[in-house]
Amino acid sequence: MKSKFNYIVPIFNKEDILPDTLAGIEKVAGGNSELMLIVDGCTDRSEEIVDEFIKNSSHKVHKILMPNVHMLLSVNAGLKKVTSGFSIIMQDDIILEDVESEKKITELYQQKNNKLGVISFRYGSNIKFANWKTRLLNKTFSNLIEEHDFIKGPDDYANYESGDYGIFYPRMSAINGPNCIPYNLLEQSGLLDENLAPYGYDDPEYCLRSLQLGFTNGLFPVKYTSDEEWGGTRRSKAFLKEVGRIHRRNKIYIAKKHGHFLAQYLKKK
Repeated sequence: MKSKFNYIVPIFNKEDILPDTLAGIEKVAGGNSELMLIVDGCTDRSEEIVDEFIKNSSHKVHKILMPNVHMLLSVNAGLKKVTSGFSIIMQDDIILEDVESEKKITELYQQKNNKLGVISFRYGSNIKFANWKTRLLNKTFSNLIEEHDFIKGPDDYANYESGDYGIFYPRMSAINGPNCIPYNLLEQSGLLDENLAPYGYDDPEYCLRSLQLGFTNGLFPVKYTSDEEWGGTRRSKAFLKEVGRIHRRNKIYIAKKHGHFLAQYLKKK
């Protein structure tokens, strides 16, 4: 039997692109795969689009209503329904293109003897403690983490080193979905750390937990379509003002939570 995949999609006011996002999942998802669509405080037609999609989908679809809690808590709402297989966590403005993606992902995990943790279709990075210059920029004397040594898939627009489709690139952290979490890791590590809510650095934190359990993370580019202009429905002035403060708080939190492990890991590497 083919592997089961769970597609977890937090949705916030994406009525323009959402039909294409859902059509992409419908196209690539296998027959026994499920969709968890989290309608997260939408004020446009997104919920209507989800309802129409459910009527016509050939897959089992869970519609989950959340009261505008941002992505981290919405992802956890979807992960709570997962009982097996692989969980693909993705934004509501990603159009999956590769109809062989489930097969390729399953084969990759089998090659790694089920000790592969989180993979991203988009970015991979390594993690280190921030230096004093970064601490000054963050206006803190506390220790904090930072990401470096980025690599991206061919479909992303960031100015990083680019990898190729179908090649696995080991990195400490798989970041910025679509991400894949296998059930054996989810079962051992649990949900995303809600102390990081509403958003920011939840991927590196989860990947550090994965490393502590003996898993390997990284980038595995799988073709999708996205555009920088499609995102940003939450980017009000008030939201943007809070981003720096919350990210700084979360980087300090992760350094405290995983500092001993990270120091030992970096020393060994």
